[in-house]
Amino acid sequence: MDPFNDVSQDATSQLNTLRQFLTKSVTPDSILDFDNTYLEIQETLEDLQGAVDISESNPGAYNLTENDISERKRVVSQLKSDLNTVVKTWSDMKTKPTNLKRQREITTMSNRISQDTSQNENPFSDQNRLNDEFQQFQTQEMTQNQDMQLDSIHETMHNLNQQAMMMGQELEEQGYMLDDLDTEMDVVGSKLQRGLKRVNYVIEKNRERASDCCIVLLVIALCVLLVLLLVAS
Repeated sequence: MDPFNDVSQDATSQLNTLRQFLTKSVTPDSILDFDNTYLEIQETLEDLQGAVDISESNPGAYNLTENDISERKRVVSQLKSDLNTVVKTWSDMKTKPTNLKRQREITTMSNRISQDTSQNENPFSDQNRLNDEFQQFQTQEMTQNQDMQLDSIHETMHNLNQQAMMMGQELEEQGYMLDDLDTEMDVVGSKLQRGLKRVNYVIEKNRERASDCCIVLLVIALCVLLVLLLVAS
């Protein structure tokens, strides 16, 4: 299948996910999720636009006709238009007074309790006592979570330290191996040099023997010629 079609289907799916937020209440979590999805679809549309620009510059390389290029431009333009519509509708929803009120109402339990407590209320009432206990519970829970995170970080750092030590030992062993290899190479080089010297010595000796043989043969040949000359005379 054409990769453009796959990417355009992904963009359509992301756009449908954004549309689902329009049917929900505006909350801090939904705003964060909407923004993340919006960034994802923006990146997808940028990829699509880049693909269209590249294919338009050289359609023959991708076996595309002018109609194919025009259709891809239309798809990208329609997706951008639909995205702008969804974003505008979402912005209108966030600015509505009812939604703003809902956002203020959706707070943590401690904030809700503090909002319900009036300034003139008795500080020793059960409500204030519950608030204090709840805040203490939250503080203890946060402290425990922080301790767990610190323990996890400490364990991770310990593991990294052990791995670094192991890597250092391996590198040291490899350094020793390289030193041994260097020494062996020096020994082999020395042996090769001695061997070459011996070979050169043998070659020189053979050359001298060959010269001596040639001289002897020449002397014999001259003697034979002299004998023949004497006999002939």
